Amino acid sequence: MKAKIKIFAIVWLTICFGCNPELVDNPSLAPTEEDYFSNATEFRTQLTSAYAAIYDHYHFAAPSFTFNGWVAGTWLLPGDDLTETNAARTSVELFDGTLNPTNQQVSFVFQACYKMISRANVTIEKVRTIDYSTYDGADEITMMEGEALFLRAYAYFKLFNVFGSVPIVTDRILSEEETNTPKSPAIEVLGQVIEDTKAAIEVLPEEWDPMYLGRIDKNAARGLLAKALVFRGDYEGNTADYQEALTVFNTITATLVDSYLDNFSAYTENNAESLFEVQASVPSSGNNNLSLHNDGAWRGVENMSVYRGYMMEFGGRGDFNDASSTKFLVTDKLRDSFGDDPRLSVFSNPEDGFEGKIFQKYNKPDGVNELSGFNGGSVNNERVLRYADLVLIAAEAALKTGNASQAISLINQIRTRARLWGESSGDGDGVIPADYSEGESDTNTVMQWIMNERFIELAGEGQRWWDLKRWHVAGDMNISGWDGSDANFSTNLASPVQFDVDKHLLFPIPQSEIERNSAITENNPGY
Repeated sequence: MKAKIKIFAIVWLTICFGCNPELVDNPSLAPTEEDYFSNATEFRTQLTSAYAAIYDHYHFAAPSFTFNGWVAGTWLLPGDDLTETNAARTSVELFDGTLNPTNQQVSFVFQACYKMISRANVTIEKVRTIDYSTYDGADEITMMEGEALFLRAYAYFKLFNVFGSVPIVTDRILSEEETNTPKSPAIEVLGQVIEDTKAAIEVLPEEWDPMYLGRIDKNAARGLLAKALVFRGDYEGNTADYQEALTVFNTITATLVDSYLDNFSAYTENNAESLFEVQASVPSSGNNNLSLHNDGAWRGVENMSVYRGYMMEFGGRGDFNDASSTKFLVTDKLRDSFGDDPRLSVFSNPEDGFEGKIFQKYNKPDGVNELSGFNGGSVNNERVLRYADLVLIAAEAALKTGNASQAISLINQIRTRARLWGESSGDGDGVIPADYSEGESDTNTVMQWIMNERFIELAGEGQRWWDLKRWHVAGDMNISGWDGSDANFSTNLASPVQFDVDKHLLFPIPQSEIERNSAITENNPGY
């Protein structure tokens, strides 16, 4: 009888309220897309979601609840500057059979990049289609298009370097049919980066008001554009790209800071050398759960910090940094060849339990990092683009356009800063690294100097693998047949490196994407 009464009540309520025609045209009780973008704050809120997608690449459990997921290893470990201790990332460390289309970390990189692209596309569409000319803050909304274009370009730059040929999506996907987008040739993906950064420069500010510190500006877009042009020059052999990269580089107004360590200290973030940083912090909720994506508060818990436990020694903290049993080490190749350079030695601790090999950039010397109070996530910003990187990019462009002396002068800017900083701080002897002779004319020698300088200056920053790939394609070096020896990948692991140059220059498109997207009919070669 009670069950019958409940059923009757439900039916009666449905008749009375569920189909009331008078309610059909009533406004929604919550904001809808049609009425949401009514002021600068609402535009800014949506853009923030595109910025937030970058945190997915830096937290402890990516994918969510996959402890020790940290997908940053996908670009930190394949090169010859870092190796690991416990064979937890053999897919990208050894290029073994676990580097396949079902690899979770690789799949997550793909998904996270397209999340950023999708959210950036919303901002771009709304700025281009809504008449906001009468809004307070209209000038800021115009500049938001540039921020979104940069974020989209950055996502495609990462997709190009990891996967090569991927779908290019520049409009919002509003129907199921639109999700089936074919892969574009890899060089067109890189071309999209160039197109987006050029458009971004047109509308971005030279700098933001201090209250908006950390937002993308013209220098960030100039830096990414110059890099993309040199990368395309390497892959295409197009001298015009190198020349254009030099032109763009000369418009960057950033400068080298005196102290090399200021690029990795929590107390000197967003400095004069910085072009773009992940703004690591603790969310307003006060909780910083390293197991969750930053897709907005989830019961008041979200992640906005950077997980670096794999590059921190065991400290007895009992937090997620100690939860990482695998540690990333500087390779013997890098340490034995350039270990006297203060830019390497300053980040080691001889008593770290691994013969001083844990490469603790952002963590050493003591006092440069800042951990959150909950779970130990680092609130020390990740430097994604910095001017020193671009100085060496410009050195390559100069060399490839026939100006070896300019290239050497640019390399020496980086070496002089390192030498003077080392002497003044006591981290170096004031002799190493010495300047190179600007009279050197052999292009192979100068190119080797550039490659060595990027090896040292940018060690552990996720640049090395992408550099090795493009230099191989450009003919500047040959990584065919590289094994795990110290002359090649210099792995710390006992299992053999299974690198196949015809296959592993690209990672596999995730199988889940191939099954979902009917327009993708084949994976990358070898997968």
